[in-house]
Amino acid sequence: MRKMCVQNSPELNETTFSTTVSNGLNVYVCKKQGFSKKIGLFGTKYGSIVNDFVDILTGKRIQVPDGIAHFLEHKLFEKEGANALDLFSKMGVSSNAYTSFDQTVYFFETSEKYKEAIAMLVKLIKEPYFTDENVQKEQGIIGQEISMYDDDPSFMVYFNALRAMYQKNPVRIDIAGTIESISHITKELLYTCYNTFYSPQNMFFIVIGDVDVDETIDLIEENINKYENNSVPNTKIVKYNAQEPKEIAKKDIVQKMEVYMPQLCIGYKLDLVDGMQITKNEHIVSILSDMYFSKQTEFFEKEYKEGKVNESIDMQYEGSDAFSHVLISSTSTNIDELEKDILEYMNKIKNEEVNEELFEIVKRKKIGEFILASDNLEVSYRRIIDSILNNIDVYSDVEILKNITKDDIKQFLNNLTEANRVTSKIISK
Repeated sequence: MRKMCVQNSPELNETTFSTTVSNGLNVYVCKKQGFSKKIGLFGTKYGSIVNDFVDILTGKRIQVPDGIAHFLEHKLFEKEGANALDLFSKMGVSSNAYTSFDQTVYFFETSEKYKEAIAMLVKLIKEPYFTDENVQKEQGIIGQEISMYDDDPSFMVYFNALRAMYQKNPVRIDIAGTIESISHITKELLYTCYNTFYSPQNMFFIVIGDVDVDETIDLIEENINKYENNSVPNTKIVKYNAQEPKEIAKKDIVQKMEVYMPQLCIGYKLDLVDGMQITKNEHIVSILSDMYFSKQTEFFEKEYKEGKVNESIDMQYEGSDAFSHVLISSTSTNIDELEKDILEYMNKIKNEEVNEELFEIVKRKKIGEFILASDNLEVSYRRIIDSILNNIDVYSDVEILKNITKDDIKQFLNNLTEANRVTSKIISK
């Protein structure tokens, strides 16, 4: 009998069951009573910032080209003479995949054929097919994708902010890599990354919906065992993070592009924190954004009336075990004035006491939104993925949000120092 961990959230009316199947793969089933749609995900704790690691088969340290995790995602969803999206579509199932800085996830959505979809998803991921010819073909396809993003001002203002903040960390590089870097990807390197990071101990399988828990786990294990590769050892994955200096790379980056509306991104580079604090920081910044930059604030109304802000001012936190930062972004025809006003405003609120009444109102609002969002299956699976990556309990984020205080808000604001601030702008040619 397998050992089952059961985590329950009365507030979200949700229960998540998790276990480890025979080959070492961690499986999670989130029971959502009354939902007809089901989502299945097969993911790995491997993203674009991992380019220096120990080859699990040879035991030797290796460095691989930027963009290889994203390249691998593309190749696994394309088989000889077929494309995964088409294969799922013929079954009446929607599917897709994505690569981020720290994860790669393949998923499907269906109302009826979730058992067949599980079998198909396992087959696609467990049967890699890389050749010199299909790697060369993919280099051209992804090269076009990279060029397309280079013409996207929102993309460029974001990555320019990361390049200004980080000197060595691969987070400063486009997730797809560069045209130069992907030209060095070979089928042998793809198999090395696949064998290392698509090994069971580094992966997870998640199913969300109104399903039979034991039957679903049995189905996943049965399909996994069909493709089990005994030549890949079930050993710890060893990764090396770049030794990132505390100081920022440069104070600002200004780029001219053909744009209708100039764009601004202000970044604050922060110290690395553990998984629990990553989740707490996400909630803190969500509260900060509502308190100080939402459309109901005096600051936003003033900037809008003066024509300095177009639609919104967004504030978000991004963090992992390898990077940590805050970004404030917006668009404006008067980008320099907007930047000046935001920086003055940041200094002002850092030197003021936190309005306790406003803080409590926003916090209650966030808790309410959090509970309402549990009706969204995507929110549920992202919560599970975050818990896996941050090594926390599935529902601990609920308690973390409840326990945030105005002193936490004040302390976080004080961590946004001028020394570690950068500015990225996209302006008209």
